[in-house]
Amino acid sequence: MRGEIRKKERILSAEDTLNLIKNAEYGVLATINAKGQPCTTALNHVFVDGVFYFHCGLQGERLDNIALNPQVSLFIVGVADVEYDQFTTAFSSAVIHGAIQRVEDPDEKLRALTALVGRYSSEVIPEQVKKDFIAAGVNGVTILKLVPEHITGKGRLSRKRPCLVY
Repeated sequence: MRGEIRKKERILSAEDTLNLIKNAEYGVLATINAKGQPCTTALNHVFVDGVFYFHCGLQGERLDNIALNPQVSLFIVGVADVEYDQFTTAFSSAVIHGAIQRVEDPDEKLRALTALVGRYSSEVIPEQVKKDFIAAGVNGVTILKLVPEHITGKGRLSRKRPCLVY
C-alpha cells in the first residue's frame, strides 16, 4: 500500500497529523519532469476545506511538470530536533499524495489567495492593506490546489521532547 508506515508505533493520529499540516510553516512539493526525474520545491501552503492551496508564478518548471503529470507528493515537517547525545532525532512529519491542478475559478482563486495571505501575514497588518495586496496580485500568480488521496503522519518522541509541538 502506498505510504504505509513500517513502524506502527510512529503513526500519528489523524488529529495530530491535521494539526501538524495546519501549523507547519512550509512543505516540500515533489513533481516529476518530462525526463522522469524528480523535482522538489519548498512552498507555503494553506489547508482549507480538506484541500491544500499554494501560490506560484505564472510559468515555470513546477507548472510544466504538473501539466505533464498531476500526481504529486507533499512532505511537511512539524518538528525535527536532532538529539546528538542520543544519536537520534525527535520528529513529526506528514506525507500527502494526490493530484494537483491549477485553480481556474476566479472566486476560488480569490478565496485561496485570501487564505494564504491571512495565514502568512501579521495580525497587525490592517485588513484593507491585505485586500489591496491581494487585488493587486491576484492576476500575477497561479493558485494550485492539491486534493489529497492519501495522508500519513509519523513522529518520534523522546525524553527531551515529550510532545510533538507544531
